[in-house]
Amino acid sequence: MILALITAGCVHEPGARLSGLDLYVNYCAACHGANGEGDGPVGNVMQVQVPNLRLLSERNSGIFPEESITEYIDGRTVVSSHGDRRMPVWGDVFRWTDENDPEAEQLVQQRIAAIVGFIDEMQY
Repeated sequence: MILALITAGCVHEPGARLSGLDLYVNYCAACHGANGEGDGPVGNVMQVQVPNLRLLSERNSGIFPEESITEYIDGRTVVSSHGDRRMPVWGDVFRWTDENDPEAEQLVQQRIAAIVGFIDEMQY
């Protein structure tokens, strides 16, 4: 998985449709680490301990908490360590858009579903 993360770690244009792996590398790995274990290079400067994403199912009685992870990423639930939705780490990639723009909304939902699916695949 690490080799795949390294080779996929290039910068993409904000409008591009990205895979869950690409999204993870670009927006999550700096804090959560290449393998999702909470050991990313930025994680040690966080004011909270960065969670191990590979243990989400284990900590939830063996069931991947898809709905709550989706809420964290889509911004409906503000997570203090992630900051508000204007925080640069999120950019426009996961930002909920004007409800009058269904295509943009669909793209955001696809990106969120892709990264949630990737995190689900990371589970031990």
